Amino acid sequence: MRLFLILFLIFPAFGSHTLQAQESPAVRVTQDNGVWWFSTPAGERFLSIGANHVEPIYWQSPRNADFVRETYGGEIFRADGSFDDESPAVKKWSARVAATFKDLGFNTLGFHNPLSQRLQEAVSGYYVCHLPISVPWGWNSKRSELVASFARRPMDVFDDRFRVQLDEVSNQLVKPRANDPRLLGYAYTDGPPWTMEDDKDAPAFAKLTPAQKQMHPWVHALMSLPASAAGKQAWVAFLKKRHADPAKAASVYAVQATAWDELAACTQWSDLGDAKAAGDDSRAFLFLVMRRWYEERHRSIRRHDAHHLILGDKLNMNRDRKYPVQRIASLKAMKDVVDVITVQYYASADEQVSTLGTLHRESGLPILNGDTTPKPYWPDNTLRGENTAYLESLAASYEETLTKLFAQPWFVGWHHCGYVRGLRPPYLAALKRGDTKEATSYEKRGATYREGFITDHEEPISRITTALKVAIAKCDQLHRESSRK
Repeated sequence: MRLFLILFLIFPAFGSHTLQAQESPAVRVTQDNGVWWFSTPAGERFLSIGANHVEPIYWQSPRNADFVRETYGGEIFRADGSFDDESPAVKKWSARVAATFKDLGFNTLGFHNPLSQRLQEAVSGYYVCHLPISVPWGWNSKRSELVASFARRPMDVFDDRFRVQLDEVSNQLVKPRANDPRLLGYAYTDGPPWTMEDDKDAPAFAKLTPAQKQMHPWVHALMSLPASAAGKQAWVAFLKKRHADPAKAASVYAVQATAWDELAACTQWSDLGDAKAAGDDSRAFLFLVMRRWYEERHRSIRRHDAHHLILGDKLNMNRDRKYPVQRIASLKAMKDVVDVITVQYYASADEQVSTLGTLHRESGLPILNGDTTPKPYWPDNTLRGENTAYLESLAASYEETLTKLFAQPWFVGWHHCGYVRGLRPPYLAALKRGDTKEATSYEKRGATYREGFITDHEEPISRITTALKVAIAKCDQLHRESSRK
């Protein structure tokens, strides 16, 4: 009996120690009774609700620069425009942001935010770490824009220099965060061009060559590289598997070649001999490009961090939802090397539920809307106070969107596209340059202000924040009850 008691006391302690040693400091995703959640290292379930664009630019405008200095007792920015984390002013500012987050029910600093340690500590919730590299696309680029951009910067993902670039970013940003329990996950880029709006009636589209109109711009850029380039070698190796001989492959693209080396040397691809075959080649090779993109990014993160979530690219569902075949191919390319499907999507509640539910079924992964605002959109052309009826309809839209989305078992996060209702960076840049013509063009287009819940003097827009807090308070229970669906 004595020996039994000794063993009883020893082994539970040993088992507990083993579990602690194996515990990861990372947030995970988990399913509980069919419902997806984020999970803390201690196993507590939570939903990610937060804001983007808590950025320096919105506290540096002509409208509020004096207010900021007076409120925080000094400069909160360094000479390069970033937050001065060591200053007392930033400590005070971070505490104020944290208080607003807590009041609203927010717990996450989203995709477009500074990696300010002072701010992260004050909010004491979670943050997304963006791993930036220079890419040839914007979040909503048209085909003609992508053709021109990829021609300037082909971005050869098959080249070792791509791996080196990713590893440099990983060394800088991933390695120091490998044990940070506040990190929600790593994010890549904004609106990758896995699908495209061709806008075939646009004058710019009409000027493209037949090959540029048919081939994906990234594919066209790589096939146009010199023979020695890694991307060109990957393209020729791909053609060898799909076509019986070099002459047949060449005929698809209306070029002359009787040997594979001749085809590799070709850098001008303008006409097409077989548009359908070329389109099939383009889609298949783009899949290899996407796969390489996701595998290499995954590898570069896992060199230093084996546990934290990979959130991947912020997919532009405003566009991607229109192209189901291309969308499904992109999900196939990423599904085993990302942990969450992250999207950018502005739409009504019912449209989001329908589209994102389809995305979940196609991927089998939980969905995070990492950049969103509901309809009706904020009017961007005034800070002088929108009318009461409009604000009430907007408040109702926020409540409907949050409650309907979090009532879905696959929906785990909502990050709003803005925090301060402040002047947008391009408009500020035009003002700073004294470019009256450009500033006026932004004003006429109504593209002047960022969406947000507080004014640039940090006063809550109460008709919105009141409804927002009520909606957020319901989300956890609605999500738990979604297991019944």
